[in-house]
Amino acid sequence: HQSDVLGVYRMVDTYNDRPVYKQEGGENYIYYSSASSSWLVGTVVGHQYGWLRNSSTAASSARWLPDLSSGWEYRQEDSLSSWQSDDGTLRIESLRDVEKVTELIRDIKNAEE
Repeated sequence: HQSDVLGVYRMVDTYNDRPVYKQEGGENYIYYSSASSSWLVGTVVGHQYGWLRNSSTAASSARWLPDLSSGWEYRQEDSLSSWQSDDGTLRIESLRDVEKVTELIRDIKNAEE
């Protein structure tokens, strides 16, 4: 499920001269792939396969994730090569209230069950 990538991510390392963020309580990472000139959300840092990506023009020059306010795409669950960008709410941003966000994510995941 795509909701598996929701969550709070904290910087844990660097890769390709940019930060790597690890999902709290999950298996996902956010990292920059120089091979595809894009930021990816996936389970293995460095792999070209991910659930979310940002390959916009700004992605290749962005050094920090908060610099990318738009351009995120999600992968169709039944396709390895089909990316969709029709969700205007899809974004990654810096948090100020982690507790509130954690509550919202829990509510979203519970609603899917």
